[in-house]
Amino acid sequence: MTPQEILDLAREHAAAEAENDAERTLATLVDEPTYEFWPMGKGFTGGDLARTFYLEQYPQFAQRVTGYGVLGEWTNDQCAIQEYWVEIDGQTRHMVMSMMPAEGNLLTGEKLYCDDAFVEALLGHLCVHLKPV
Repeated sequence: MTPQEILDLAREHAAAEAENDAERTLATLVDEPTYEFWPMGKGFTGGDLARTFYLEQYPQFAQRVTGYGVLGEWTNDQCAIQEYWVEIDGQTRHMVMSMMPAEGNLLTGEKLYCDDAFVEALLGHLCVHLKPV
């Protein structure tokens, strides 16, 4: 994929998440995506867990999001990076940097650089599935 195609795919992924469209989001990912959270140093891999996240947990997280904005985007021939902020419950603003590597014509998952409180809000009860990376 070209850098622009990777950026377009990352934007499609983010737009599908913002619209809480699980199937559309999952369609941007490989069958067994990997999610890593830094500096926590934990993550998960697997299509079943990603599907559970987008179908069950993400809708709960999305209800708590009271604002967000993209601060910047960068891309090359391997991945796209988006820097953004997310406000949760009208109180806490979290800064996030998401690196989305591509393989073939799909994303292999995300490496998110964010604070632990954001990961806990994002994953909720699924945090028990996190393993050291």
